[in-house]
Amino acid sequence: MLNSFVRSLKAATMAVAVGVAIVAAGGAIAPVAAQGKGMIIVFMPPGTDNYLAQWQAGARNKAAELGYDIKIIESSRDQAEQDAQVQQHLASGEEVVGYIWWPYVNAAGTGSLRSLSQTGKPVIFTNQYPIEGTEAFWTAYAGVDDFLNAKVAAEMLLAACEESTTAKCDKGMIITFPAGYSAGSDRSKSFRDTVAGKLEVILEEPAGFMQQEGYAVGSQVIPPRKDEVSWVYTENDSLATGVIQALEEAGKKPGVDVLVVGGTCHGDTTDLTTGKLVGTGVQAAFLEGWQSVQTLHKYLNTGEVKEGKLYLEATADTKPSDDGAPSRFNFIPNPAVGNSQADIDNFKLWGWTFKELCNY
Repeated sequence: MLNSFVRSLKAATMAVAVGVAIVAAGGAIAPVAAQGKGMIIVFMPPGTDNYLAQWQAGARNKAAELGYDIKIIESSRDQAEQDAQVQQHLASGEEVVGYIWWPYVNAAGTGSLRSLSQTGKPVIFTNQYPIEGTEAFWTAYAGVDDFLNAKVAAEMLLAACEESTTAKCDKGMIITFPAGYSAGSDRSKSFRDTVAGKLEVILEEPAGFMQQEGYAVGSQVIPPRKDEVSWVYTENDSLATGVIQALEEAGKKPGVDVLVVGGTCHGDTTDLTTGKLVGTGVQAAFLEGWQSVQTLHKYLNTGEVKEGKLYLEATADTKPSDDGAPSRFNFIPNPAVGNSQADIDNFKLWGWTFKELCNY
């Protein structure tokens, strides 16, 4: 894998390695040999999670295209471990051109973020919104806007409620990412704000990220409230799959008497195309990693950051340019997709299909 290589390898060997990494990622960009632009270090949670694995594939793809080496240092879901990894790296004296920072526990990782910033190298914050008070420690943010993600999901649910003749659409539940994971808190707040005065939240329960975690929590909290629940929002589609199973075991009919919406697409579209999910949002992990590297590259090329927020366009075939300075906040698109096969087949974003972007 690309992150296991060091810059002292010969160019021919590196070219082969880059080609292997891109083929493994399933990316559409042709292999490009690294051109010695320097090492990018990424600190992030483990790639054993399918979403994170695709984020890594996108980052490696873009780094190879632009001519950078990249090393991804994974921690388990343990902020103390990640903090130790940062200190070990800094003590090594390894030469880098910049960092990409994805903390597991955002607030608890502030000390490590500060340490990275004190190197004088740019730090691109990714995946979770930086918390207030850390503005001096990061150069730019690149990735998902969790507030937008939840707003898209809430609007899909509200539209489905208006169209449904079988679901009451009054009381419902929110099933979130783990407690303390700031992206989950941001999504929950945005969802609540969007449905305020229209839908009543009777329960919010932390779960995790995966299908089995959605099922484990859903099978506990749904049966006692099954006669009240008419909608469920889960913060990604993997959780939704587990919750749908729990709803069916409790005698409910997802898509009929209870409407379910997830926050992030994944590879299994069965619940989507059978109408058990009202729709989904394409938050593409591959593009998030790809764009995080692009944002660092744009800063390295210009030495500038534009103030404000940039929401990249959800163009079908045109990728965002590598030229120019990045903005302080740089967000990937999060377009809504309906629950028909035609909706899925006709979807395209930056040249990639739904199947390519939601394959985790």
